[in-house]
Amino acid sequence: METFNITLPTCWDDLSDKQLLMVYSLFSRDLATAEVKTLCLMKWNQLKVLATLPAHRFLIKRKKEQVVLSTRQIQQANSVLDYLDSFAPMPVRISRIGKYRALPADFEKVPFEQYLFVDNLFQGYLNTQSDELLLQIAQVLYASDDVKPSKAHLVGIFYWMASLKQYFASLFPNFYKPASAMGETNLLGSGQQDIYSQLRESTNAMIRALTGGDITKESAIMKMDTWRALTELDAKAKEVEELRKAYKKP
Repeated sequence: METFNITLPTCWDDLSDKQLLMVYSLFSRDLATAEVKTLCLMKWNQLKVLATLPAHRFLIKRKKEQVVLSTRQIQQANSVLDYLDSFAPMPVRISRIGKYRALPADFEKVPFEQYLFVDNLFQGYLNTQSDELLLQIAQVLYASDDVKPSKAHLVGIFYWMASLKQYFASLFPNFYKPASAMGETNLLGSGQQDIYSQLRESTNAMIRALTGGDITKESAIMKMDTWRALTELDAKAKEVEELRKAYKKP
């Protein structure tokens, strides 16, 4: 036969836990994205390279079928997986590690204090590249100090948090302004403070904004749904920006 019919997931959200784990495992090996796509194409369609042929062609087998494919044909098939070049527009995650189930991917109905904690850990990771911080994030996201994520799982944690921050930046643009390509708030300031001092001050500022300075409300604020808290912070940020623009008018 001359061709194979192949099927591939068309977006991040279509990937199963098993497929996500494979993608993250390949990323953890520092492979080029093109190579990751090719390996996924082969694995998910049960294809095997039998031989390399002249003129950039390959003899490919699936079960009892065989076909010769060119590098160009493989690249065209791989284009379906181009979404792997970027973070997921809506957060996705591996739903469980062992017996431990993950929090909702988009953090809806998750207490604000949990979001603050993992956000600070993630910001710290971006500055230190310490896998220990990803492990601590995993313990929160999978609700257990006993969870044992692999290297691939830790890569998945990074992708989950990065896509979550990017997603929140699109939903709450006033609060997350200015933002980087991944939706990170600009916490670096003038560089005169260490990152952990900046994170502490940023967290305290968010809590003060939500409580209006009334410390008796802090406990309730910390238990508030993450989306509700960020909606309020976004509205307050918009009010501040509108006031700033009004005062600047001649």
